[in-house]
Amino acid sequence: MCNQFQKISFQNHFPQILPYSFRGKLWLGLLKAFFSFFHLRKGKKWQKPLADFEENPPFCTREDIFYLGYKYYFQSPLYFPESIIKHFAEQKLNFPLPENFVIQSEITLSAGGDLMPYAWIQKPYTQHLWDEVGEFFFSSDIVFANLETPIHLQRPASHVPEVMVTDMLFNANAEMFEIFSGKPHFKGFDVLSTANNHSLDMGEEGIFETIQFLESQKVAFTGTARNSQERNQFPILERKGIKIAFIAYTYSLNREILPSGKEYLVNYERLNFPNCNMERLRKDVENAHKRGADIVVLSLHTGNAYQMYPSEHTIQIYHRIFKECGVDIILGSHPHNPQPMEKYEFLCPFTKQKKQGFAIYSLADFVAYDIFVWDRLIPLLKLHIIKGMCEGKSYTQISRIEVLPTYLWGSKKGKKELRFLNLENLIHQIQKNKVPAFMSKICVREALHLYEFWQKIFVPNLS
Repeated sequence: MCNQFQKISFQNHFPQILPYSFRGKLWLGLLKAFFSFFHLRKGKKWQKPLADFEENPPFCTREDIFYLGYKYYFQSPLYFPESIIKHFAEQKLNFPLPENFVIQSEITLSAGGDLMPYAWIQKPYTQHLWDEVGEFFFSSDIVFANLETPIHLQRPASHVPEVMVTDMLFNANAEMFEIFSGKPHFKGFDVLSTANNHSLDMGEEGIFETIQFLESQKVAFTGTARNSQERNQFPILERKGIKIAFIAYTYSLNREILPSGKEYLVNYERLNFPNCNMERLRKDVENAHKRGADIVVLSLHTGNAYQMYPSEHTIQIYHRIFKECGVDIILGSHPHNPQPMEKYEFLCPFTKQKKQGFAIYSLADFVAYDIFVWDRLIPLLKLHIIKGMCEGKSYTQISRIEVLPTYLWGSKKGKKELRFLNLENLIHQIQKNKVPAFMSKICVREALHLYEFWQKIFVPNLS
């Protein structure tokens, strides 16, 4: 890719960070003052994504840590390679069927981003959370997301604070999980990834407790395990004769380390490192095919946070995963805000079939509420998957995708409240001067800014 850079700008200007309390505003003022020093020294360099930046704490220098804080609290990168901008702008996410293909069955797969124990994820604040988008998301045959927190019921929940200036250990409770799942109005999740940088926050015991809790809720899990046999029996869910395997990996465990001899606890590989080793992932995909999977979905917790586009090395790693490992669908998480989608054609190393792979580089935060404004723009993804016969052989592929742009509205004054709003419907209301009564002027500005981000950065040609 070329190294010519282009600046991304928005007509609807809005703060990058928007605290919701007086204390949060004080903290932000102090942090901005601190990072202004780095802006003077590093601002020109840090306005672009750092090349080959692994963003994995044990391998970060002190300057790398300051760069992460700078991206979050002061200014995310504004300049990106023209080749990357063009690559995503020209994506045509249509999935033509092979000639003489006879459809036998079709299912839908919904995918959401990161479920995290933020302070606002409590029942008094989420009574209307799912009203507008719950039916779209939870009505699919299979519903998936990334559970980015342990659930250890014998320990207190650790609510993520408004401004997090030190490392903290995540833990959720049963009430949070019920909110995550849209219950009692919707069916909840069928499968969750449990492999992410917070997997070990409650230690080995936390992994066991989380698995036990998910089993009690009849929710399949992938990415963590209690033993090596369980690790190799990652879920393959069958709906209407279509078998979908779910594999999950994380590039980081923050500062935690897997106990020696217990690497099965979490699927951890340095998959944000250029020239990373993919052999274990390749063997997992091969295992999925041997177990009869028609489609292999990889939940991949990797990439670089707080930037509009994935970095060049992340794109190269995704392409290697398609070609070398034969994954059909990559559902990216970790960057917090949305990052674009792509179609990638490759030859499966196991079936030798030509395939049309699909990737979304970041599904963004999901049920969470961060002060980083782009985190409040959430792509709810629905994949239509078909199976049939082509020239005497069974064949399964994506037939089309749907993406619902969702604005996680949070009240700016008075009683705390969260709602998922259909962003396109909301913009139409704003244009007709029919703004919902609960929306303040600053919320209208926020929605307009996020919609511009959606149109300029995220939405490709879906025809």
